[in-house]
Amino acid sequence: MPSALQPMLSFTASDISAFEGSEKKMEINWVPADGSEASSLGWTGGLRTYGREHWESVVALLNGTILLHSPEDKMDVYLISESSLFVYADRVIILTCGTTTLLKTLGAILESAEKVGLEVSYFQYSRKNFLFPEQQEYPHTSFDQECHYMSQLFDDGHPYVFGPLTGDHWYVFVADRISRTHVDGTPRDGSDRDQTLNIYMYDIDPVVAQLFMRADPLIIPTILQGGEASNQEEGGANNNIKKIEGGFDHSDYGQTFSTTSQEATERSGIAKLIPDGAVVHDHLFEPCGYSMNGRAAGDAYWTIHITPEAHCSYASFETNYQCDGYADLIRRVVAVFNPSKFTTVEHVDCASSAGAIGPQCPANVDTYRVRGRTLNEFCGKAYSIQMCNYGKMGSGGESEAEGEAAEAR
Repeated sequence: MPSALQPMLSFTASDISAFEGSEKKMEINWVPADGSEASSLGWTGGLRTYGREHWESVVALLNGTILLHSPEDKMDVYLISESSLFVYADRVIILTCGTTTLLKTLGAILESAEKVGLEVSYFQYSRKNFLFPEQQEYPHTSFDQECHYMSQLFDDGHPYVFGPLTGDHWYVFVADRISRTHVDGTPRDGSDRDQTLNIYMYDIDPVVAQLFMRADPLIIPTILQGGEASNQEEGGANNNIKKIEGGFDHSDYGQTFSTTSQEATERSGIAKLIPDGAVVHDHLFEPCGYSMNGRAAGDAYWTIHITPEAHCSYASFETNYQCDGYADLIRRVVAVFNPSKFTTVEHVDCASSAGAIGPQCPANVDTYRVRGRTLNEFCGKAYSIQMCNYGKMGSGGESEAEGEAAEAR
């Protein structure tokens, strides 16, 4: 996803810049320092007492700006130049892509929470391996460097790596201070009810990618070349877009571009991904790139960010939408973008809607196969995280045995 601060693409065919679409993410949960329940904050207390001006100063620390803001009933939703920010009374979720220095906001966010009487109950930083690690700036030049930076504030934190270091993998650093029992040892109800889905998609179909461009091919002559070439090797995706279960038929798109973000949202099928969801913000960047934030039932959010250029095409989807399982949603999202490969990460608390159903399993997605799976349980099975790598069937794509040219730092 581009921004006014950091364009995704230069305008000559021989000098194309590479944009790191994959997001860095922080999620921080708090509880009142006086020992009361988080519910005592209501929906508008705690961190929501800070307005847009305050969060502008925080986002500036990562070299970003706030583009759009919507105060929803249960959260403040911000679309920022380098992805998204969601602020609840007791929780902050922030995602940033490109070469943003997300961790530089950590101290300011923690100080803001302390000033309104909150203390951290859970901290998580995560990201996929970078496509272009050499572009990153301190403290994001390696996962070791990130861990050292975070450990100065969370000396009880622990790093994990999911997946093969020679292929697609996912890093996470967790400091879990959740009190899961009362002082008398009885279980504390409602402490583990969250669930989250992330989907990281690479080499998205060029027919779909063009919906997230304002520019004309005459202005950006190479914008589709890489994707067309790779898809021809896979059977010509431009002329044979497969419609998978619960998906959308893209075969009639043709060589057209979008003029507004609303047009891109509707024509791509994004607007229909979550049946009871609503789009809060959508934004089409110049000359290309797309971001959206949405809300869903309860206090759920969902967000999508797209880098459409063929040489670094990427799309991400994230939500904390409560449902019995994410398999159907995964299939719908993948059907919109038709990537060559994708990775899913599911964080499921034991008492969440998905956790109550039983153990996590990889989703079955038509025309794709699971190339690798990593599952880890945390805090005595209070929650689990599952990561799965998928590749197109018969594409000759990467396998865990073969590996790929991926960042392993």
